[in-house]
Amino acid sequence: MTNPYGGPPSGPNPQQPHGQQPYGQQPYGQPGGQYPQSGPQPAQPYGQAPYGQQQPYGQPGYGAGGPPNNNIGWGIGSIFLCWPFAIPSLIKATSVQQLWQSGQAQQAQEAADEAKKWGKIGIIAGASLWAALILFYIIIFVVIIGAGASSSSY
Repeated sequence: MTNPYGGPPSGPNPQQPHGQQPYGQQPYGQPGGQYPQSGPQPAQPYGQAPYGQQQPYGQPGYGAGGPPNNNIGWGIGSIFLCWPFAIPSLIKATSVQQLWQSGQAQQAQEAADEAKKWGKIGIIAGASLWAALILFYIIIFVVIIGAGASSSSY
């Protein structure tokens, strides 16, 4: 049978017994006829050379492989509690990746730190304001109940 794509003929070879590969071919494209090793492989930390090998020159070592955490979670959390502080947090958090890609690693880290700072301020201020508001309503409720109980005459 001829191959319509111009390669070697495909289909069964009548001269070869069933299940055997022609000379020079490996089963299912495996190199050397060997199957890959199975089982657990030793884990390497990100950016770390395997044991016994040196780190290539110019390659980042362990812990210096990627952009800093943009801390966008702090900004998203502060949206629900005190949104005015969430705005600068989200602006700074979204600029971290762009700064990192443009090669400004120090500015990217500063933007990430600023995003975290504004997000924390928003969460703390928002939680404090909500706690004060709830406390205010509890005091008003107690005063109204107390005034109603003292004004009743039997």
